[in-house]
Amino acid sequence: MLAASFLFVLSLSAVEVEIDGINYLLIDNAKQANVIYKTSNIYTGTVVIPESVEYEGVTYAVTSIMNNAFYYCYDLTSVTIPNSVTSIERYAFYEC
Repeated sequence: MLAASFLFVLSLSAVEVEIDGINYLLIDNAKQANVIYKTSNIYTGTVVIPESVEYEGVTYAVTSIMNNAFYYCYDLTSVTIPNSVTSIERYAFYEC
């Protein structure tokens, strides 16, 4: 069972990208995009998360906001979250 789980993890391909000012972890095999913490410059003002993003000709559904995605975003005034987001992890908006 452990070996099968390990092989499944290896088969997933993920890449971190910034698209229109939002950082995502793109899961290639699942065609999912997850909003992640932005290491260079934090999110400020109004953020509108789209239902999907396109990267290198592939469309990814935005399905989650990951742990600490908006960590310490003191100048964040609003976030619009689409219906495609089905998961918001713990501390996603910690210290906002």
